[in-house]
Amino acid sequence: MVISKKSLLCIQLPMFVVGAVVGIILLIDILLPFTSAYADVVPGYFVYLAFFTLIYVVYSLLVLGVEVALPVVQQEIRSPNCYLTKCMTLACLVSMAGILALVIDRTMYQGVDFFSQSFVEIRSRLNAEREPGSDVSSWFSVFGNLFQFSYFFTFSCLVFYYEGFSRARRKFYILLVIFCLLSGSYILGGRSIFGLFALTMIAMLVARSVSGRSSLRQLLSGRITLAIFVLLLLVVAAVVYVFYARASISGMDSSTYLHNFVEHLHGRPVIGYQACTGSMWCDALNYLQLSGIYVTHVFWVLAETIAHPVMKPEGVPVFGASAVILAKVFGSLSGEYEFAGLFNSMPGSLFYQYGGLGVTAGAFFLGFAVALSVCGLRRGGGIVSIVVFYALFMALLVAPVLSILNMMVFIFVLFSMFVMSIIYLLRISMARRSSL
Repeated sequence: MVISKKSLLCIQLPMFVVGAVVGIILLIDILLPFTSAYADVVPGYFVYLAFFTLIYVVYSLLVLGVEVALPVVQQEIRSPNCYLTKCMTLACLVSMAGILALVIDRTMYQGVDFFSQSFVEIRSRLNAEREPGSDVSSWFSVFGNLFQFSYFFTFSCLVFYYEGFSRARRKFYILLVIFCLLSGSYILGGRSIFGLFALTMIAMLVARSVSGRSSLRQLLSGRITLAIFVLLLLVVAAVVYVFYARASISGMDSSTYLHNFVEHLHGRPVIGYQACTGSMWCDALNYLQLSGIYVTHVFWVLAETIAHPVMKPEGVPVFGASAVILAKVFGSLSGEYEFAGLFNSMPGSLFYQYGGLGVTAGAFFLGFAVALSVCGLRRGGGIVSIVVFYALFMALLVAPVLSILNMMVFIFVLFSMFVMSIIYLLRISMARRSSL
């Protein structure tokens, strides 16, 4: 059995996308005039690239083997049924209820004034009020955090089944999703949700190609490419603005804030570099460099871990956010993490916690799991296949910067998506029983 060029491109697209992310992050780090203050970054580059190379090899061997042994039979492209659209609407309504619950919690129990405080001040206050392992502020907070991201289910289905909706229904869902995104991000006072939203769009576009709903040529069409570019540009703009807002509140100029932030990330300027000062363009350049460093300092963390390995590592950087959530219920589960507050890539987290063997095992597992999810999506295409692929591919897509289990927002997103999927499956099951 010979695999067609079209099928080969479909099944390799997830790896191409992740490879592009790895290459871009590596290039940005090389070009920026900053480096690690405590270690040579070259060994970090090698471990980083070895991790993703091993993932690619494991993934390719498994997915190509399955493709040869069990070739995909061309199936009619499914359209969303009435039960799915109802669940998509319900997901947005649940999100709105969750956002309202968070407003009540922040206002009545945490003393946040949404009318007089900026979102940066809101974020700072929430961070100061809610220490890891402390009790939940109220049951409004529990409900809001668990379900405010249900609109990600709507957004994912909208992108995956896009051509199956009428133009009016598309506009309806787009407006609901944008409202939930903007209001939710303001209440949280953070920017990670915008990045996660952009990555979700990319993940669903990749899922469409893998499942055969759209070809690579369609994904690279002018409109889609422009939409992705604009969305990523908005994410960068949001990050830059947050740095500007935080610098303004602290009373620092952009060059001083840049210098202090680099030190906070365990970095230093290269010899002879001086930050630009004295003009609006200098401010823009400094904040843009901050945005790049905000991601690429993962190499500094990994290099420092390699150069100064921790014999008895504390904390759980691979499962950080999950541990924090559990600590809300069961109390503190781990000690302080040496690089808390910094981004640590998936290979960096694995190396810190489990050493080189952990990096190897993690690459094998992730490559194997993503390959199985791709095989399931190409032969199923239902809600379960979509959500499972989304969870695993997002883990791989975020791995160059973070362990996905260390993103609390993603834990809540995934929880709400699985809940909405279960509701949909139960509704389908009830409909089938009633028709018998």
